[in-house]
Amino acid sequence: MADVIIVGGGQAGLAASVCLATYGIDHLVLEKGEVGESWRRQRWDNFYMNTPNWTLNLPRQDYAGSDPDGFMNRDEFVGLLEGYAKRFAVPLRLGIEATRASPTRTGWTLETSNGPLTARALIIATSTYQAALPPAVSKNLSPNILSLNAADYRAPGVLPHGKTLVVGSAQSGMQIVEDLHVAGREVLLAVGEAGRVPRRYRGRDLNYWYDKTGLMDRKASDLSDPRRRFGGQPQIAAWHTISLQGFHRNGIRLLGRVDGIDGTMLHLRQDLRENIAAADRHSEKFCRDVDTYIERHGHSFPVDEGDDPNHVPLADLEQVLEPDTLSLANEGISSIIWATGFQFDFSWIEADVTDEVAYPVTDRGETTAAGLYFLGLNFLHTRKSGIVYGVGADAEHVATQLRAYLSSE
Repeated sequence: MADVIIVGGGQAGLAASVCLATYGIDHLVLEKGEVGESWRRQRWDNFYMNTPNWTLNLPRQDYAGSDPDGFMNRDEFVGLLEGYAKRFAVPLRLGIEATRASPTRTGWTLETSNGPLTARALIIATSTYQAALPPAVSKNLSPNILSLNAADYRAPGVLPHGKTLVVGSAQSGMQIVEDLHVAGREVLLAVGEAGRVPRRYRGRDLNYWYDKTGLMDRKASDLSDPRRRFGGQPQIAAWHTISLQGFHRNGIRLLGRVDGIDGTMLHLRQDLRENIAAADRHSEKFCRDVDTYIERHGHSFPVDEGDDPNHVPLADLEQVLEPDTLSLANEGISSIIWATGFQFDFSWIEADVTDEVAYPVTDRGETTAAGLYFLGLNFLHTRKSGIVYGVGADAEHVATQLRAYLSSE
């Protein structure tokens, strides 16, 4: 019996391992695929991290490269995780999937694809975004149209000839649209309610300001609606500001939200301008909050560099048509990519530790079930708990709690 089994070999699971090893706690890390599996299998070929390199700090390993303000691509980040696991000799068991976790008198039994395992405690580090979540209306799409989730999209060249419709305008949807457009593919975008922020403002990356203004440290209890824990992330891309206005200027056709599908007929809400305006307001508030922070603390930063497209009015936006229906066949659309979010599933864990939407309830990772912990979830402790920048501190905390728990048994 191991003292601790960690389920998940991404950044959260690896961080937990390194922290447990610091205390000499015996443990294993199970991963159903390879190290960083979701980064390998659920990101497209031209994917880049949305957070700059200086945020990619893990326990006992800060970023030490020569480009702190740069952005790693998919393969570089996977390489970072692989190197981290090797450097700290993380006790990995790859290709093993956990299928059921059950409490016992002495700890936990874990049913796996390789047989049962037992441990005194478990850390579940499988993230919030586990599987793509296409909308129910996608089931009504004609089989003549290729239907892909954002997690399955890899490159423009694998799509059939014809136009592509991307549904969803949060981070992934916006970046996939850009990937297709740069490759010369004709692409349409059905927008949602995601906000946007400038990539840089007042001379610094947006994550610098998220940190300084306290946004990184917001807790779920600070949110006006608990569902925002799982909402789409703002419209951002590596290095540059990305916006719906910019897409319009570049000839990308924008549509309202998809409301229904009948074969090859798309039913749309006429809410395009409303959603663009909401995204603009999100950006404006971000900029105001930064300006207020700078003024309040008496700091000196350069004035806005003008890289926020909201500061350049789009006069012809009022002339954009908002149809309530669209024929995919008549438009020559041969593929749809659903960038409509992800879902999670913790039903395989036999413990009453979830809320009304089946999301784990924890005190910074510690549940009310003896010996059961979580890491790497959105708002596990704060907003940054679900990203690399915040997972290390949470892992240190959980390791400390586990040390005390194991010593008290």
